[in-house]
Amino acid sequence: MYQPRYAFFYDFHTSPELRGIGRNFDAESFAARLGRCGVDFLTFPARCNMGMAYYDTQIGIRHYGLDFDLFGELVAACKRHGIAVNAYFNGGISQEEVRLHPEWRAHPINPPAPATVTPYFRTMCGNTPYREHLIAMMSEVARRYPVTGFFVDSLGGHSCRCESCLEKMCAQNLDSADDAVVAAFTARSCREFAAAVSAAMKKLNPEFLLYFNCIGYEDQLEFGTYLDFECIPTKAGCDYEYLPLMSRYMRTLDDRPRLNMTGRFNLWGDFGGLRPEAAIRQELLTGLCNGMRPNLGDHLPPDGRPPEKVLAQAERVFKFLQQREAFFTDSTPLADIAVLFPKSHREIYRAVELRGAVRMLCELHCQFDIVTLCADWRRYALLVLPDTVTVTPELAARLRAYLASGGKIIASGDSGLEDATGRFMPEWLVEIAAPGDFAPAYFRDDDGMDCSAYADGRLLRPRAGAQMRFSLVKPEIAHCWDGRYAEYYNPPSEEVSEFAFLTVGDQVAHFSHRIFSGYKEYASTALRDVFGQALELMHPQTLLKTVGLPHFVRVTVARQPSGREIVHLLAYIPERRAASNDIIEDELTVEPTQIRLRTAATRATLEPENLELATVRDGEYLEIQVPRFCGCALIAVN
Repeated sequence: MYQPRYAFFYDFHTSPELRGIGRNFDAESFAARLGRCGVDFLTFPARCNMGMAYYDTQIGIRHYGLDFDLFGELVAACKRHGIAVNAYFNGGISQEEVRLHPEWRAHPINPPAPATVTPYFRTMCGNTPYREHLIAMMSEVARRYPVTGFFVDSLGGHSCRCESCLEKMCAQNLDSADDAVVAAFTARSCREFAAAVSAAMKKLNPEFLLYFNCIGYEDQLEFGTYLDFECIPTKAGCDYEYLPLMSRYMRTLDDRPRLNMTGRFNLWGDFGGLRPEAAIRQELLTGLCNGMRPNLGDHLPPDGRPPEKVLAQAERVFKFLQQREAFFTDSTPLADIAVLFPKSHREIYRAVELRGAVRMLCELHCQFDIVTLCADWRRYALLVLPDTVTVTPELAARLRAYLASGGKIIASGDSGLEDATGRFMPEWLVEIAAPGDFAPAYFRDDDGMDCSAYADGRLLRPRAGAQMRFSLVKPEIAHCWDGRYAEYYNPPSEEVSEFAFLTVGDQVAHFSHRIFSGYKEYASTALRDVFGQALELMHPQTLLKTVGLPHFVRVTVARQPSGREIVHLLAYIPERRAASNDIIEDELTVEPTQIRLRTAATRATLEPENLELATVRDGEYLEIQVPRFCGCALIAVN
């Protein structure tokens, strides 16, 4: 199966109203230009969101304004230049086809307002004959052109009550009036649709790369063959915390190709946007450090001539990465900590507590993965259960097995509560001592400061075998309206309460409050510091330790098959300059510092300069002196 290294992804969604499509398109010069960027893998539409095909189809609708086989010429030219082509189809949107075949249209529970300008104004239902139509078009492309695979977009599904879906729900004795039932049915239908597409394509070529966008990564492991994570941090619903989170989750699934797709613009449909080069570099470096190959998104204008300024920037970024390729090839990110979040893809994406945990661990320079029930936890020294991980019987059994093998746990909030009993697992060594919570809750730190918890929690008491590391402090008066006063000002009491903020046992430490949600909301360094103390108690021999390295620096450690370990340091800070999104424009300079890596190696070099770095052996750790750097530093440890 093909292994993409440096990828480009082109949108080419052109209105049926336009004419002269591809009039300035030169497949040979386009492929050659991509080749000079170092691109080896290109995703390009065979049929776009508008329902228009760009090849000589006998099944679909070739664009009304196109008079030649644009897709076919592109595939042939790319083959001459050593570039594999992945054919794009939108599985959930095809505007012209659904206009001509209204019986293929999905009937969502909450449709967009009439005349809303969104690609999702009309969507397709895979329980109609549209399913066979899409498979026929994809088969036509697979037979006619030497493509490497398919990217099938927008198969997440909008809850559908079309006639076909209603008939199927009725046959399955499902309540089609219940929105939750319909949503679950639609999700299953989308998976069945994708599985049917996959089966048809694999009959034609078992080596095809196949990805189904908007279906959860775990849900498509059986029928997809690669993963493509799309995140433009300036786009609505994305930010600079999304990639660090999802990359650490994706890298635990299996070893199939994983692509990290960003875009040169601020959002899809933004033909005139070109984000700063430092931003693109940071995003692609972050992906590479986490085992994901670069994939840069762009729009091809209707005339078919790509803007040279865009390709020139892409070439500079790709060349910068390719100079360091020897240290990314076949590297596997290392982690001694895992954040356990056994929930759905959608919940992983949205959960504020998970984002708070990721931010905290990144700022503490920890090496960690994000795992669900499909991963093997045994290789991690520590599990972190953030805020809301309540316990089913299946999860309880796995947690007990993990603890029996010597593992350690840090949990917070309701994590560890048994769904069946409403009590914490006995291994937690805490009990709910009283109903309710303090409003607001404080905890007293080692300096005697009463710090805000910034989140909801429970009033807990340690059981035998555990100790209270930090105590909760009650406010002098609760935050409330009592009929006479609005009690807005709520100072802490002088004395600590009998309740624990942090309880520590031999294997499990538990925070009474939802500290990760609180950190996502307020970024209180007191919460991060107290978590850091719990980390030091439960797992003092972390894989990496830093001395004086700024919290904004992101550090990842990887290992190559030769045994060489790679430490990546990235120094960038997103700035809130726009109303609702952040940008990166500049690379930051970091003064000389020190890192300590738990390794048997004895030599470290700054790469690709091959500069020998001063090192000192300290027990299990190699102390490495890191020189002043700007933007990024790559340290090879041999």
